[in-house]
Amino acid sequence: MGAEEHGSTRERILAVALELFGARGYEGTSIRDIADRMGMTKAAVYYHFPAKESLLAELLGPATTRIAGVLAAHGPATDPPRRRALVEALVDVVGDVGPQVVVLLSDPAVGPHLPALTAEGSLPTRVAAALLGPLPDDPQEAADARVRAACAIGCLPAGVQAWRRDRPGSTSLDQRTRTVLVQTVLAVLEAGGPRSLDR
Repeated sequence: MGAEEHGSTRERILAVALELFGARGYEGTSIRDIADRMGMTKAAVYYHFPAKESLLAELLGPATTRIAGVLAAHGPATDPPRRRALVEALVDVVGDVGPQVVVLLSDPAVGPHLPALTAEGSLPTRVAAALLGPLPDDPQEAADARVRAACAIGCLPAGVQAWRRDRPGSTSLDQRTRTVLVQTVLAVLEAGGPRSLDR
């Protein structure tokens, strides 16, 4: 098998795996499912990827690397303009890596694998900490802020899934959808501050 054909087969396996992971979930997709869809044997898939986790690492690697880079470049959101810039950069990553990858990142079965893929702890936790910036001193207000951050992060895959239902087959987010995602994440982060909860 030549290098070009080897690369092409790997790319096709990755594309099929991403499609099946998106449709059935990571846990609900086996190497046999991927092989059957490809018209290959399991051994042929294993020749290219020694384990299902290897497929996951290759599919999510570019996204997790980009997100880690955004977090390093922007640092924690210490004021509204920095928070907006961070959210815009994260939404750009979502738009660039493709909706199927974003949905895969939100799969609960994938969560336990993320620390190994990012080598720096839980990526959602790191994103939430960056979005929050310094937490309030009051423990209840800090807990409230963490809830808002978790909900804001959840907006991204939920929004992408809604977008996919309206545009099946599309592989990149349009600018209008990116703007809606930014506005929604910011609205959730800023909603329900301490004063509004005490009313």
